[in-house]
Amino acid sequence: MTATGLRIGETIAITWAALDLDTGLVEVRGTVIRVTGQGHIIKPGPSRRAGWRTIELPGWAVTMLRKRQADAEPDPWDVVLTSPTGQLRDPSNTHRSPRTVFDAAGYPEITSHAFRRTVATLMDAAGLSARAAADQLGHAKVSMTTDHSFGRGKRATGAARVLEATDHPNDEQDGTKSVGKAWKRSRPPRRSSL
Repeated sequence: MTATGLRIGETIAITWAALDLDTGLVEVRGTVIRVTGQGHIIKPGPSRRAGWRTIELPGWAVTMLRKRQADAEPDPWDVVLTSPTGQLRDPSNTHRSPRTVFDAAGYPEITSHAFRRTVATLMDAAGLSARAAADQLGHAKVSMTTDHSFGRGKRATGAARVLEATDHPNDEQDGTKSVGKAWKRSRPPRRSSL
């Protein structure tokens, strides 16, 4: 999940046919769900339109997947990640496995969702746009990414660089201060006080 930022259900639904290891791409084609009376199935297509996406894989993930492919046992679903018994993985059990490890390591507050947030945080730290991170994570709205996945409390917001423009004592064209012009442009019109 750290290689992609995918949701658990999306990750365990990845099929070998959805991977192009030569170009390092994976297409998100579905999600594993539990259906009463049927067990686990791959529900074709993500739950939302934004979930349909093709994303790039880091080189280390491609290398890992090539090794896994060489050792893979055939399965009826052609999935990359089967359960230990060769079945479709249960999303709840898949969520529980890292939870057990994190708890034992003394980090009970960390969940498997931390992998998705890590991808978003690394993209943010690298200066990639919120839109790019939203596309990677399958968020329909960029606000979902910025509100829930991007880091807060940044010291270097970039505001200082932008505000350097306000240090010009006079505008060459009309002699007014640049700060005053910017303030006048951003100020809403006054309402009459009748």
